[in-house]
Amino acid sequence: MDAGTASLFLLGQIRHADGMAQSGSSEASDESGPSSREAYQVVARRFRPQNFDELVGQDEVVKSLRVALDQGRVPHAFVFSGSRGVGKTTSARILARCLNCEDGPTPAPCGTCDSCKSILDGSNPDVTEVDAASNNGVDDVRRLRESLSFAAMQSRYRVVILDEAHMMSKAAFNALLKTLEEPPPKVVFVLATTELHKLPDTIRSRCQVLSFKRVGEQDLEKRLRMIADKDGVAVPDAVLAEIAGSVQGGVRDAETALERILPLARDLGDKFDLQSYLALASRVGTEAVLDVVTALLDGDAKKGLHFVHDLQQQGMDEREALGEIIDTLRWVMLMSVDGEDSQLVPLTGDIRKRVFALVGKADQAHLDAMIGAGVLARDRLRRLEDRSAITEVAMLRMAKAGSMPTLANLLAEVRAGSFAPQVAAADLPPRGASAAAPPARTFGKGAAGSAGRGAAPRSAPAKPAPATTPVADAKALKSRTLVALESRKLLQATMELCRVEGPDEKGAVVLTLETEKKMHRDRVKSPVIQQQLTEAVRAAAGRSVTVDIRVGVGDGGSTSFTGGAPKPAKPEAAPGDKAKGVMKQFGGRVVQVNPQDRIVKPDEPPADAEVLDPGELPPSP
Repeated sequence: MDAGTASLFLLGQIRHADGMAQSGSSEASDESGPSSREAYQVVARRFRPQNFDELVGQDEVVKSLRVALDQGRVPHAFVFSGSRGVGKTTSARILARCLNCEDGPTPAPCGTCDSCKSILDGSNPDVTEVDAASNNGVDDVRRLRESLSFAAMQSRYRVVILDEAHMMSKAAFNALLKTLEEPPPKVVFVLATTELHKLPDTIRSRCQVLSFKRVGEQDLEKRLRMIADKDGVAVPDAVLAEIAGSVQGGVRDAETALERILPLARDLGDKFDLQSYLALASRVGTEAVLDVVTALLDGDAKKGLHFVHDLQQQGMDEREALGEIIDTLRWVMLMSVDGEDSQLVPLTGDIRKRVFALVGKADQAHLDAMIGAGVLARDRLRRLEDRSAITEVAMLRMAKAGSMPTLANLLAEVRAGSFAPQVAAADLPPRGASAAAPPARTFGKGAAGSAGRGAAPRSAPAKPAPATTPVADAKALKSRTLVALESRKLLQATMELCRVEGPDEKGAVVLTLETEKKMHRDRVKSPVIQQQLTEAVRAAAGRSVTVDIRVGVGDGGSTSFTGGAPKPAKPEAAPGDKAKGVMKQFGGRVVQVNPQDRIVKPDEPPADAEVLDPGELPPSP
């Protein structure tokens, strides 16, 4: 062999010898036991899955990868998406071992060959892991592309794992695009991300996307039990269940939580229980959360505030506590829809029964409002604002959610006709105060809300009922008329602008419109509007009156109209020759709209409702 080849061979032998020496030292340290601090590894690293069989809760992903490896149809680029700690990077490393195993490509790497071992300890030069969060620029991608121009040094495939791929810049994605579309031979890309939506469509379209789901609580409990048993530590089932339920399906989070309690559990032995774990992890616990949720559903804001005070005294995280409350409310909501035996709720035993007992305390709208208040508070706490005030306000909002009217309640009251102002005529504001605050309204229970939800739609408004007591002056007459016209806003607005005089001893009432606005002046000239105003005034007066309607501003003085006896409108002019020709060609006809047609005769029922139609337009000049 030549000198160059000999040098490379010698370098390889040196590296191999160094590796064996490191392996021997590692084995020696392992034999020394836990007393050697340098040999200790955290649970998440010691029990990292080495093959697809050890991967937890990702059956669909594993099946897809195994089929591709069996058939030799492995795409050149993958996107592994999912929440944190569910096995994306671990699966990428297993895939690299499957592709480069001496027995492979195979879905079951041996784990004993040099390639498998080097990939496992991170020394394989052909498997590159890039932290895209810190190497997210164009220059970083260019260096990566240049390195991929060389063939694999030791392995069959070159595997590039881009962790947190969504953190790359737009320019970096564009620089990577061509390489992803036409990669060098024997190169496989794996882009791992927790936020798939941030990847450009051009990137996703060139990759096979595999979605990693959150791991179920039962699978998490089994894995935690396996780890605890292998470490020789007795951990109560209640503690493992509490950990599995608090990590939102993240395997790494669950293993980290277990790591935290293992020393204490080993030290306390049988004395280690759920309360010990809750105190160590600063968690409220299911029992305490159920107590405060029950109080909030009952509207007990005081207990909610004391709950916040206890959190502060014990040094617990308010955000985590709110998360536990939201989870409990969510379980109540799911059980109210899916029943007590719902598979959507990960609870068992007495806890499930207690949660189901809360179902009848609130409807879906109130649960929605309570959950929304909790989610909003948690988001604000993320920004490290005044934690005490935010949490206390959240408790108050949750406790009062049941007493607040929902949109469905208000709509039902409107349809039922019970959505009306509860105010006496004498309490109405005087003329000219229309811009002031509207009268108070009464919602919910009581006379005004007795119709409740599900009531039949309101029928068309009838003619105002006559007042039982005759009015004494013009102010009372106007107030009573405005109340009667509450459901007819346009007519009420016109009446608001009128000055009322009377009734005098003869029962004469004069309405004078005092405004410069053309819209109201034109409306009051309509015979239909005149009749509707006259009927409303007569009904409100409580006795026989005559109504004279006038326009008091402009036109050189006041113009008087006699309610109930309007002048007939002038007939429309006959169509001209051109109009006749068009009608003959297209089959048209002349339709004359006469305001007199809208006048209600004494023996006819009143109009159903006030509408804007040609009958309300002013008569033709």
